[in-house]
Amino acid sequence: MTVSARDLTSEWLLDLASERSGLSDFGDLPFRSGIDVLLWSLAHESGNPPGRVALIAESLVLPALVKRLRLVDDRKRYPEIAAQEVTAPIVITGLPRTGSTHLQALLATRPGARSPAEWEMRLPSPPPEAATAGSDPRIAEVQRAIDGRPNAARLQSIHPYGARRPEQCLGLVDWSFANQTYLAYQRIPAYYEWYLNADQRVVYEHHKRFLQHLQFRHPGQWVLKWPKHLFGLDALLEVYPDARVVWTHRDPAKAVPSAVSFVGTLRAMNSPVFDPLRFGAEWSALEEMGLHRGLEVRDRVGDERFLDVQYNDLITDPVAAVTRIYEHFGVSVDDETVRRVDDFTEENPQGKHGAHEYTPEQFGFVPERVRRRFAAYTERFGIEPDRPRPAKAR
Repeated sequence: MTVSARDLTSEWLLDLASERSGLSDFGDLPFRSGIDVLLWSLAHESGNPPGRVALIAESLVLPALVKRLRLVDDRKRYPEIAAQEVTAPIVITGLPRTGSTHLQALLATRPGARSPAEWEMRLPSPPPEAATAGSDPRIAEVQRAIDGRPNAARLQSIHPYGARRPEQCLGLVDWSFANQTYLAYQRIPAYYEWYLNADQRVVYEHHKRFLQHLQFRHPGQWVLKWPKHLFGLDALLEVYPDARVVWTHRDPAKAVPSAVSFVGTLRAMNSPVFDPLRFGAEWSALEEMGLHRGLEVRDRVGDERFLDVQYNDLITDPVAAVTRIYEHFGVSVDDETVRRVDDFTEENPQGKHGAHEYTPEQFGFVPERVRRRFAAYTERFGIEPDRPRPAKAR
């Protein structure tokens, strides 16, 4: 039974998670403050009626709490998990909508590469095994949940999504409750401020423990991706000092409105106070802040830690882009990898699930003004407007 918003507390949610899982140890890493701020912000700022606040909080927090309990329990049952070495992950970051999702999937086609799949980040316990990576019954369970989402087809046209697809790192850190997705779903200013000031070192300790968990029975060379790594790039490089960072670039006049449209779709579906113009200003400011945070870290640690990839190059010649990345990091690319990259490109053309339909003006953007706003960034990295996609060979 769901409680009222007035009685909603983190203690109630923790007790409910323990009841549903039969477990009580939430582990040693801090996580409570994010939940407390989220609950306050939902109750006082989100604009949702009191009867819905508890339902929303339960749906957002409870699954990650149950996941946390099971991850902690598995780590105690299998001490070998804590001994796993996470070595030299390839980490893709950059502004969203710059080709990073496609690039992660392409790099993951290489034999021996390993990217976290959506199903194993949602339902990681017991630890996944290599032998059943394609047949584990959790795959079908997660796919049913994905297919059953409201507006599933529309969301699929914006961001390809599937239980077995490589997915971004949000699912590796959501159990820390420093979760950017909460901001996508609801207008919660207090949590927004808390998120921007969260201890990113703690977030990446969660991230690493999850990777240790996933590679325990299914090892491989990690290929990771998340635009929001820009917000904690210094912490990421502390936790993974040998990380190999790929930074994707695209014309901000295309990338920023596209990102705002995608997240705005989620906000409009969930929040009762959605205003597209206000949201456009809010979310573009968040993305700009992340970019500048990432650039500040890059200026401190040096450009040599990063490999830049242009969206235009990735789309024009995916094989060349993948080859360049792997060879830059000292990894050879064989004929099998080339074949797999070609096959994935052929099987996953842009627009496979429908067009992402929006206009920048819906959210208050004028492309030339966006370009002026990001001019220093585009000049630094030689970013050009999107080129036409190459014609399909016949």
